[in-house]
Amino acid sequence: MPENDSYLSFINRTPNWLTIHEAVDLINATAEFRINDFDIYRQALYGNIYLSIYFQSPLALRKVHVTNQKINLRPTSNSLIERLCLLEKHCFISSRNLTISTEGKYIHPLQMIIDTPLLGYEYVLVQRLLAYSLNIPLPINGVNNMNYGISVSINGELFQVFEQNTWHERIQQQKMKLPEDVAQEIEVYISYENRCQQKGYFPIHNLPQDACFVIRHSELDKIINIFFKKKTPTATSTRISTPLSRMFWLACKNNQAISPLIKQPYKLLSIFEQWASEEGITERFSGDTLKTALERGSPPSMNTQK
Repeated sequence: MPENDSYLSFINRTPNWLTIHEAVDLINATAEFRINDFDIYRQALYGNIYLSIYFQSPLALRKVHVTNQKINLRPTSNSLIERLCLLEKHCFISSRNLTISTEGKYIHPLQMIIDTPLLGYEYVLVQRLLAYSLNIPLPINGVNNMNYGISVSINGELFQVFEQNTWHERIQQQKMKLPEDVAQEIEVYISYENRCQQKGYFPIHNLPQDACFVIRHSELDKIINIFFKKKTPTATSTRISTPLSRMFWLACKNNQAISPLIKQPYKLLSIFEQWASEEGITERFSGDTLKTALERGSPPSMNTQK
């Protein structure tokens, strides 16, 4: 970790948690390098740091049943109303009648900041935040269509997040999320539901409107260490030749996906690292090396225009 007295004195006065924007501003104001929101989201998706969720409204938690480090799923009953109330709308429409298997009592935590291991739909939400911050397309398929709810972690144990409501209120909430023709089809069954005024616990499938991702004070040191190591040059770094730089610049310039970012190498770096991760490449890339290669590889006419 860098020896930076201004950073240490400032960090010691910060609260136990920060919003993502606050964390970026703090690090950029006190460390010897700069980061962006997408750097934090990416490191969280890599599993290098933990994010937390700030819940401002009451919620309920129930322990997730895990076997051999895998989350267990269980089928719902054949009841249309139960499936409507327990399943996320895409799962309900596609008859993916599975929910996370939970056990034990429902608990009502007093803490408002709860860590998340990104094992539930919150992973997709962070993926979306990363895409927004990088200005790249949002994820479309895959996990989006298998939303079993939001997960959090307390003392190393995994919990699913629930809300407590009457069955009638839950039915109305779920109906509003469905296409009109599907909602009309199930209307006839609601009048025969005898437990409408009874209360129950129902999984939430998205963050509440008054909840958001935050980062704990303790995770900031991990961010500092990760990016300080990236900034430190290594003795084995290889100088890129001018011909290779020329080819690299041409490849970037003629790639429609990344050409608009050719003058923003640090945003381009994030895309290269994402591509590398998808291909199983774990080496870290240097933004400074990327910038130098693009500058060396660009045509002389472009350099004289600066």
